[in-house]
Amino acid sequence: MGRPAHPDRADEVLDCAVAFLAEHGLAGLSMRKLAAYLGVSTNTISYQFGSKDGLIDAALSRARASTLDMLTELRDEHPALTVAEALRALWSWWREKPERFAFPRLNMEAMLTADTAAISETRRRDLQAYWTDYFATWLVSEGRDRHEAELMASLMLAALTGLIVDFLSTGDAERIDATVELLAASLTS
Repeated sequence: MGRPAHPDRADEVLDCAVAFLAEHGLAGLSMRKLAAYLGVSTNTISYQFGSKDGLIDAALSRARASTLDMLTELRDEHPALTVAEALRALWSWWREKPERFAFPRLNMEAMLTADTAAISETRRRDLQAYWTDYFATWLVSEGRDRHEAELMASLMLAALTGLIVDFLSTGDAERIDATVELLAASLTS
């Protein structure tokens, strides 16, 4: 039996992998290029994650967990926090450290990749459905009926996705920050 994977090293490799995958995409992912970027051998990746698919799955899980951890902490600190306030805080959190945009960017890449071998249809659907359900459930707790909450969550996530693409493409922070504010305000009406 081999020695157990070193968790600190796996976390370090995983954080770098999220950034790499968000920037370079999943289509045609080369383990050699990824290993070179990470400064490790392909054996290290295999040892820590089992396979390329294992690494991709772990990176997607890490991206979700990072955002979810931030939102959970925020909700714990502010129990009456609304979805609109959370949207503003989430946007500020991403803008505070632009490397955090790798989290939603990786999710977008995974949902849009044509490489169905890398991301199963079930996993692809889950990437969107998870957040739709998360925010819809929160909106229900604010008094919306479930159907309306699902539609509002879908609209919010679609708009947020577009704003992320716009921000990463144009860097027009003033306009996009104002648009995020408008989106957040629409959730309170």
